[in-house]
Amino acid sequence: MKFAQDQINSKYVIEAYEPGRIQVANQIFRDNMLIMPDRLLQAWDMSCMDDFDGEQLQALLVHQPDVLILGTGRTQIFPHPSLFAACMQAGIGWEVMPTDAACRTYNILLGEDRRVLAALIL
Repeated sequence: MKFAQDQINSKYVIEAYEPGRIQVANQIFRDNMLIMPDRLLQAWDMSCMDDFDGEQLQALLVHQPDVLILGTGRTQIFPHPSLFAACMQAGIGWEVMPTDAACRTYNILLGEDRRVLAALIL
């Protein structure tokens, strides 16, 4: 699925996504990733959402996003809600969705100049 680019002032726009690959800044990536408006943190060491725990979440919150989006692969897989207490206490919004929807949502929030962190399982 290709995405149309609006007036976004970040070089880290998701240009295209299909299962197993994502295109950012005219480059194709095939590994899980973390992406933010000001950086691309390649190779997120997460094989599946079953491995997502409080330690993984804390590693994401170090980046101080306004919104955290978890792209869980082809299907939506919810981690236990108690894991997100740290987000709520810090005033950080969070969403869990399939990776294709996470890519679209990331671009929308990026276009709104939000400090969004997308953690994507490809």
